Amino acid sequence: MRTTLRLTLTAVTGLALFVPLVQVPWNDPAPAEAVPASPYAVEPSYRELPLTPAPGTKVASASARTEPFGMVGVTWPYRASSAGVVAKIRVRRDGTWAAWQRLTIQDDHGPDGAEGKPRSGTEPIWVGTADGVEASVVTTDGTAVPDARVVLIQPGVRSTDENPPSTPQDPAITPESSRAPYPMPRIVGRPGWGADERLRSHNGAACAKPKFTSTVQAAFVHHTADRNDYTRAQVPAMIRGMYTYHVKSRGWCDLGYNFLVDKFGRAWEGRYGGMQLPVLGAHTGSFNANSFGVSLIGNFDKVAPSAQMMEMTARIVAWKLDANYRSPLATVILDGSKLGTVSGHRDTKPTACPGQNLYSRLGWLKQRVNTLMGKSVSTEIYRRAQQHGGYRKVGQPFWGEHPTRTGRATYFGALDIYWSARTGAWSVRGGFKARYRTIGPDGFLGLPTGEQRNGRVSGSRLQPFRNGALYWSPATGMHPVYGLISRKYGALGAEASRLGLPTSGTYKVNGGLQQRFQHGTLTVSIRTQQVYVS
Repeated sequence: MRTTLRLTLTAVTGLALFVPLVQVPWNDPAPAEAVPASPYAVEPSYRELPLTPAPGTKVASASARTEPFGMVGVTWPYRASSAGVVAKIRVRRDGTWAAWQRLTIQDDHGPDGAEGKPRSGTEPIWVGTADGVEASVVTTDGTAVPDARVVLIQPGVRSTDENPPSTPQDPAITPESSRAPYPMPRIVGRPGWGADERLRSHNGAACAKPKFTSTVQAAFVHHTADRNDYTRAQVPAMIRGMYTYHVKSRGWCDLGYNFLVDKFGRAWEGRYGGMQLPVLGAHTGSFNANSFGVSLIGNFDKVAPSAQMMEMTARIVAWKLDANYRSPLATVILDGSKLGTVSGHRDTKPTACPGQNLYSRLGWLKQRVNTLMGKSVSTEIYRRAQQHGGYRKVGQPFWGEHPTRTGRATYFGALDIYWSARTGAWSVRGGFKARYRTIGPDGFLGLPTGEQRNGRVSGSRLQPFRNGALYWSPATGMHPVYGLISRKYGALGAEASRLGLPTSGTYKVNGGLQQRFQHGTLTVSIRTQQVYVS
């Protein structure tokens, strides 16, 4: 076990009072047995140091010389409002103490309702490499802040930090060449920045499973209120540090933001659950439902965001809004408030986020998103949904319009709609929807070629697909018929034939495949490719 020296510092009316040095353990347990090679050239670590009030004062402070760390923040027990809390830090780099810096309070971020074990706190600050910290917390009304802690995070260094792999783009379908929504931009997924998925269980098993909201109606733009002088290779570590801080220090289930964008124009996946789905984030307290948060890494009270940064932000917002049929120029009601579908964090409550130099660019952002979307949210699937009665009948889009191998699909609240140039746009609903989802649009049935309808056997229902059909009745249940068996079944008269309705799926037999029906079987020979009736 290594040890390090810690000082306790208390600031009183401008004076700094020190108590003698004490030794405290730096608890890095040695491995009990051989473990696989670490992906880290510099191993990650996490430490919390208490901020202790000096006798007769209301200022809680701490000072420590430590192992190197890269990110620092301050937390305290949950408060509905921490507007009166003032937190400051300074760090030691290369033997020199930097100037004191006031940290931004992060109360206006966070989950809706209970999530994990929440604490209040500041935004985390990236410091690169530091080996000492001094911190203080006080309130403007002179009350004490009990159980305040300064958090030191070493997110480690990975060999992939210099060139993290990004996810492939969705197939290159552009608004100029078709009616498809704006395509997914290149985004570095969680494996790319080194997310430790075990961390999502830190605040309880319930946190490990992502939570989803109903749909995506709006985008909230944030900044991390961090430094602006970071390098390309530091960004993955910065995100790992934020992830650790949000989970271990603030008590959330996961990283709060759905997406992040760095000053080099690269996009990063934030909260776990699937980038195309409406994952419930913890970015704009009380407004997380039916929205997503994209945070630009840096402090834009001080500088303007780069052109690359703004363009990538526009591409993320265009992709998410267009897939869910939302105009960036429209308004929406969230938590009883009327907001733009593209809003800054400060539109929801008093906060400096996303910084004046970014907030002033939101008008440009909305217009750029509108241009990328082709100034329209109309697609073949959207029009089909309108024919079915609009959102009042089909529900809100849950999995927005996305490519399949041969077409596109949107999962609405009440039904799914699939489209391809060859098959057209058709809905799948009810029990047929549930069964078809297990098969998938790229599975053996192919895409639907018509709506669900009554079968020719009393009480039965069926839906046609490109390579077969789904059949259902109360007596036989639901079964797919496809491929060569489907062709033979259709030639015989399908459900109106002497075979009746299917009573099983296909299964292997010696030399081929077989399927049972009410009054017989169909067997396909793999060798002859013939179908036999028995």
